Amino acid sequence: MFYEELKKRRESAGISLDQISNKIKVNKSILEAFEVGDFSKLPETYVRLFLKTYANELGANPENILREYESLNGKTPEKKMSEKNSEEPSFLSPQNGPVVNGNKKRNIAAITIILVILVFLISVLKQVLMEEEKKKPASIDIMVKELPEPVEEADTTEIGPAMIVDEEALPEIVPEILSLVMITNDTCWVRVVTDEKDTTEANYLPNIRREWKAEKLFDVRVGRPTNVRLTLNNKPLGPIGNTGIPTRLIISKDGIVRSTLLRR
Repeated sequence: MFYEELKKRRESAGISLDQISNKIKVNKSILEAFEVGDFSKLPETYVRLFLKTYANELGANPENILREYESLNGKTPEKKMSEKNSEEPSFLSPQNGPVVNGNKKRNIAAITIILVILVFLISVLKQVLMEEEKKKPASIDIMVKELPEPVEEADTTEIGPAMIVDEEALPEIVPEILSLVMITNDTCWVRVVTDEKDTTEANYLPNIRREWKAEKLFDVRVGRPTNVRLTLNNKPLGPIGNTGIPTRLIISKDGIVRSTLLRR
């Protein structure tokens, strides 16, 4: 059945009911009922609206889902047209009291449905604006003082006439490569600058593993620090910030050498 297919799609995508409930703003108990084929908790108008939204979120064809729902409930196109015609009052019949009262009830129901749809659209628009806001890099009002370059001491060892340096015998100096690995616990915006030249920036979904390599330095900015775990050369860096407070980290071979709270 179509509701079983929706459940399989959600589970195969690794999305929990809580996550999709928060995303599409539909109560979790309603979605649980949908996935077992129980559509009696809501009027048909709401069922169709929420089924279409749920199908779109999971990448299913909403028109096919609605047709299967109508077939399940015996709502063929001919039957729907017959019911619609039977509900419309005849202009030849007298407009007595009960018919007028029925029209009032239908008007109230229509207004209620419109208000619910407006609230749903406003919540969806708000969610979209919040997602767009997360994509913007946090503005930083911080002055970073550059560290002076280390001064290397000159080698004063004198080479006598009998000392011969075999250049091929000298070991090749290979710079130490730093490996920074991130694993996300939940959705989070992360920006990483490696060696002050290469930049990557993205919104990462839960349970994502990403690795960066550098010779000297990582400049990391995290929108939600508690949603990620960082390890440097297989060594966990521990807690990196507070819930909901964007944080900037400067990471070298010695670990986190600077941690700064950012202002949006």
